[in-house]
Amino acid sequence: MKKTYRSAVIMSVVFGFSHIALADNDDRAPWRPENAAAISITGPIIVERKSLEVGKARFTMHLDSSQAAFKSGQDRFPAHIYAVTRMSNPILQNGQTLCGDNPPTWIVVVPQPPLGLELDVFTGVDRPTSTSSPGLCNTLVYTR
Repeated sequence: MKKTYRSAVIMSVVFGFSHIALADNDDRAPWRPENAAAISITGPIIVERKSLEVGKARFTMHLDSSQAAFKSGQDRFPAHIYAVTRMSNPILQNGQTLCGDNPPTWIVVVPQPPLGLELDVFTGVDRPTSTSSPGLCNTLVYTR
């Protein structure tokens, strides 16, 4: 009886510490890739207010504007248009980048309810106003 109690206490402590160590992974839920481009290029991503994390790469962004009708069928949730503030073109999965040889300059986050998200990635100076704007280099779809 005493041995069983001691084993239970030890197991509780071990599992308690392992849960604490893994808590960081639960703080920011990743978006899982849903289309071929997202699966091949990025894998899971984390979108935050000021950054996009793709594997070990981080794209620093600034919210430029929101637009209710960026894409047809968008529903009532606005798209958020982010300017990439630190130009970089890191190698991601399978030796690929978000936009080929050019670093992305704009990333548009388009909600896809109920549990989806689309990233439209652009190169170029001018802020995109729709998916048909010049410089669209990738459309990546994710889900939770």
